[in-house]
Amino acid sequence: MTTHTPDEVPFMQRLYNRVWLLATVALAFFLFVYVVWGVVDIFSVPLG
Repeated sequence: MTTHTPDEVPFMQRLYNRVWLLATVALAFFLFVYVVWGVVDIFSVPLG
């Protein structure tokens, strides 16, 4: 069990306080997923 002093802000709270960082990471994740999905879909089309 960890003990926190009242002045210490937990790591996850500091991360959640950075809204633009979370938005950027979420946008990058969705862009990456859609690009990978698109590439997989393109290569799944039979040739000819």
